[in-house]
Amino acid sequence: MNHLKPFLLLVVFAILFSAGKSVASNYDDPVFIRIEGEEITLSEFEEIYRKSNVESVVADPKTPEEYLEMYIDFRLKVLEAKSRGLDTLTSFVEELKGYRQQLAQQYLVDNEVTDQLLHEAYERMQYDIRASHILLNLSEHAPPADTLETYNRLMEIRERALSGESFADLARHYSDDPSASDREGTPQQPARRGNAGDLGYFTVFNMVYPFETAAYNTSPGEISLPARTSFGYHIVKVNDRLPAMGTAQVAHIMLMTPQGMPEEELEAKEQRIHEIYQMIQDGAELGELAAEFSEDRQSAQNNGIMPPFTSNRMVPQFIEAISKLDEAGDMTGPLRTDFGWHIIQLVEKNPPQPFEEVEEDLRRRIQRDTRSRLGQEVVIQRLKKEYNLKLNMPALEAFYEVLDETVFAGEWDRSLADEFNHELVSFATISFSQQDFANYIDETQRRQNPMEISHYVNKIYNEFITKEIIAFEDSQLETKYPAFRQIMQEYHDGILLFEITDQKVWSKATADTTALRSFYEDYAEKFNWEGLNENRGAIIAEYQNYLEKNWVGDLRKKFNIHVNRELLPLISVD
Repeated sequence: MNHLKPFLLLVVFAILFSAGKSVASNYDDPVFIRIEGEEITLSEFEEIYRKSNVESVVADPKTPEEYLEMYIDFRLKVLEAKSRGLDTLTSFVEELKGYRQQLAQQYLVDNEVTDQLLHEAYERMQYDIRASHILLNLSEHAPPADTLETYNRLMEIRERALSGESFADLARHYSDDPSASDREGTPQQPARRGNAGDLGYFTVFNMVYPFETAAYNTSPGEISLPARTSFGYHIVKVNDRLPAMGTAQVAHIMLMTPQGMPEEELEAKEQRIHEIYQMIQDGAELGELAAEFSEDRQSAQNNGIMPPFTSNRMVPQFIEAISKLDEAGDMTGPLRTDFGWHIIQLVEKNPPQPFEEVEEDLRRRIQRDTRSRLGQEVVIQRLKKEYNLKLNMPALEAFYEVLDETVFAGEWDRSLADEFNHELVSFATISFSQQDFANYIDETQRRQNPMEISHYVNKIYNEFITKEIIAFEDSQLETKYPAFRQIMQEYHDGILLFEITDQKVWSKATADTTALRSFYEDYAEKFNWEGLNENRGAIIAEYQNYLEKNWVGDLRKKFNIHVNRELLPLISVD
């Protein structure tokens, strides 16, 4: 039954009790239902009923009287699950915790920023960008003087490119990206052509976010201002912008031309690829020729067909050629890339899907990407104001004196801060001392690249306060947001409903074969079934209905139920 759980929980949440229980009540809101001391007011029930039967699209809408009986049965089952201690089981606690963590994420980032990132990502998904770059390495936590010096040096290189110097030559000479320059062959590694800064084609999520933004915000032929990433400063020259290929699959014939191949062999390869192309023009099948002649032996074994790929997985000449192929079967002439000569035939192209079909996948990718920090940073700044955060700056600066280079080896002596006894930071109703911060430094120190001590302390403080203020906000979600509290109550009750119903009805109906056979024998004539084996599925379904009916009847006898039915006419159905 576990494979049905997500579906059944959705049914419970979306159809039966989508509104949850409101906790708001006042002296003018009479108790409508009382079950074993649990009270549901008239407004609570009306809200649940309206959400489930009036404001939602329901296949079988119920009258207030019909829905009342369904709701009572639901509450009875949840109450029975709690009486059996199912809500105290480790499995239940962990499952509910997992649902809560997922739900809480929506409240701990700025939804407006997330929506902007979502639509930005989809818009960028519509294009493949080909760009070159020049990188000057710089530590994320470099001192301001080093940062300014690197920025100015890159601006000088940019000015030279704008004045007409070859961007490729500048990349070979100045870029700290090792792929920009040629690499000579060694006994351990073959020679490699440098890319002169050309990164080929890519699309959204293929590059770190600041680099991606610089590329998509720069027009073809132009060069961006320096963009800072975790690697350093980049300038980006956009070479091309194509409608997105999405995912493509092709068949090809390839004749390799490795670096250093003698000129006469290169000429022979070129002549041979043209001869193969003429065979195709004369009626030969590319797949048959690929199996015989292609030097890409992996695809040759499959008639030249390559696995599906995206734009960032192939050299730019390959992507440019495919962009001109529209229909399955379309073919290029002989084409030279950095790896050799090719003839390419399109198998299929799958361009980006409509927004509605990719929205959830994009949302998940944003959550896993560094750009998700933008939404959290907005929330952090808002919470600092809302909770009146106060930092004792001298108490923080005291750590500049007691931390040393040993912290970058993970060996800092925690006792150096033992004499500190001041409050460091406070917000809302809590505060943290210098000792709390010293403990955090001690617990998180690890081997890493050195930086200025003041930068390190500030960096760790920002991590510390972000962690603590988010944890505090997380603890307040049920209090601050009624919708969050209601949904969590739905998860809580829905999981219990699933578990108790599985025990009392679903699993019992399939596992207790003796009882199932007895039920069949009692009702076989009534339902005119041909036999137990031939109709097992129908019999199990009928037996489940039988078990449920009897179980609910027992629960109605077991628990005290009082309904003020005189209030039913007051429930609005408009």
